[in-house]
Amino acid sequence: MAKELNLTKDIKVVKKDRLRFTKNKISATLCYLAILFNVLYFVNIYSSDVGNYYYSITIGLSVVYNLLFLLFAFLCSEGVKNYSKNYSIFIAILGALQIGRIFYIPMNAHSATVTTAEAEVAVMDDKQFMLVIIFLCASAACAIASGIIGYIKTVTLENYKKETGLG
Repeated sequence: MAKELNLTKDIKVVKKDRLRFTKNKISATLCYLAILFNVLYFVNIYSSDVGNYYYSITIGLSVVYNLLFLLFAFLCSEGVKNYSKNYSIFIAILGALQIGRIFYIPMNAHSATVTTAEAEVAVMDDKQFMLVIIFLCASAACAIASGIIGYIKTVTLENYKKETGLG
């Protein structure tokens, strides 16, 4: 019984020690997935051509935000890969902002109509609305999960280094 207890304890120590020599791939991969879902979101939005609804300053700001999101999410992927608390927190904040984006363009476009030569049409139908909401939620979930996992692993590594006198 004591041997099994020591073996379990040794395995936990080895797992903590491995953190010093390996990258945090899961958090980085989740950042890449957040980027992918964001790309799917904005391709879906920007490929829509319903009257002149999308030709506004709002879409211009959205394009700038998307570029900044891509840049910062990639930067965070490199940071969380190397066990940085700050990047973990920042990617989680980016994830929360993705949730906030749902209430701007998708909500407004879903409730808006545009008069074309043929008839009055909805800017964003129910199917597209659900799709972009799913993309934004998936992006947010991946970013927040990346931040949480990155933060936990970083704290674990820092505590292990303090315990062993390595850091």
